[in-house]
Amino acid sequence: MTVDRLRDVPGFSIDRVAEAVGADPEVLRLENLDTDLRPPQAVLEATRTAIDDDDTNSYLPFLDHPALREAAARHVSRLSGVDYDPERQCVITAGGTAGLLNVLLAMLDRGDEVLLTDATYAGMTCRVRLAGGVPRLVPFVLRSGQWRLDLDVLADAVSERTRAVFLMNPSMPSGAVLCRAVPTSGHGADDRGFRVSSAGGQGSRLREGAADRP
Repeated sequence: MTVDRLRDVPGFSIDRVAEAVGADPEVLRLENLDTDLRPPQAVLEATRTAIDDDDTNSYLPFLDHPALREAAARHVSRLSGVDYDPERQCVITAGGTAGLLNVLLAMLDRGDEVLLTDATYAGMTCRVRLAGGVPRLVPFVLRSGQWRLDLDVLADAVSERTRAVFLMNPSMPSGAVLCRAVPTSGHGADDRGFRVSSAGGQGSRLREGAADRP
């Protein structure tokens, strides 16, 4: 027996895969993005220092420290070309996917539709369902050996119930790279009043020279 909001949320089975692998040092644990590379020394030193700093061991401030939000906003603004206000448009969350769930919970009412790519990371569709939304999948198409997103098909999938476009870039498991924005004119986001939410945690791992493509 389970609560209604979990009825359409399938399990991942990642725990069974991890258990089968065990502690084999020869296996690269991609389900957790594990690597054998240590973090930069500066990051290790800053973490050790923060552990002993009373100001960094608190629930407050809820949006996190202004200096961190300013640094995060500058970083995302530089990567995206969009200027973000650290005071009004930046919140530090306990992990990227937790932040994405927060966004969906803030945007969706039960039955609202969310557009996602097909294929996509299963955790994204689960989060849409958990927030009461209805996933609507837009398939990738194979062009010149690359998975691409047909922006016209994406735009045509928008309905009166669409509240968000939920993208992962680069996309798992397809590996598709979405370098151009979802159209925001005509029947796009600005005119229809929905939001575009992107999970870009793998962006720093893009190979050099990736083409600009939808």
